[in-house]
Amino acid sequence: MDREDGESISRLLRAWRGRIDPRTVRELRGVLPRPGRRLSQKHVARMTGVSEGWYRALEAGRRQDFSESFLLRVAEALRLSEAETLTLFLAVCGRRPPERGHAEEDLPRGVKALLEQQVSYPAYLSDVAWNIVASNALMGEWFPWVHRPRPNLMRWALLHPEAREQMLDWEDSCARVYLAMLRVAANSDPGNEELRGLVHEILDADADCRRIWAQEYDVVEHRDGHVFRLRLPYHGNAEIRVTSHVLLPIQRTDLRFVFITPVDGWAGV
Repeated sequence: MDREDGESISRLLRAWRGRIDPRTVRELRGVLPRPGRRLSQKHVARMTGVSEGWYRALEAGRRQDFSESFLLRVAEALRLSEAETLTLFLAVCGRRPPERGHAEEDLPRGVKALLEQQVSYPAYLSDVAWNIVASNALMGEWFPWVHRPRPNLMRWALLHPEAREQMLDWEDSCARVYLAMLRVAANSDPGNEELRGLVHEILDADADCRRIWAQEYDVVEHRDGHVFRLRLPYHGNAEIRVTSHVLLPIQRTDLRFVFITPVDGWAGV
């Protein structure tokens, strides 16, 4: 974790700790240091529920098995910004901090505007568990299920009977790909209870999905560029070929911005 250029995480942690006035810390009422003394390692350990030695190891840059929950408590105790919290996580464990839950009204203005202004093709935002966070008007016209309570792409595509009618060549073009995506997501974030529960729910509910899961070992990260065939009531049940495009908003890396475009210049939207 340490670097020789003076910008080690140890130096940053000491600086972040040093800017806090202990008198403003509610948890330290009754144990405040003498006037003029800064927040100590012992105080931060007390605030985060660990031993002084454990916190000292973090600030000294010694590699330990520091949990995400501990690092989040440190970030809260030291009043770190999102950028500072990201720096702490990357320096200590080499990964980003877990994303906090967000409501649709918390979407970055630019991302929401881009979604709403996309009037040529269906577009939507989904989170890491494929919950539909927001969608444009055309997405709702092509796929009315996005307006149902708590819409989830995986549940619809893999469990709902209408998906097998509307997504042609369902097993090879849809089920195998989506299950391969679930396999990547579940292994990339094994502590995500929602993802783990989604996998169990789908496998428990559908025999075809269980068979494919047991037989296949493919892994797919996303459907960007994937071509698939649809037969939707919106198009009079005529067969169409489309491809999906997946973007990751820099302000919300827990979201996928997905839009669907026609293949071969089809423009019958």
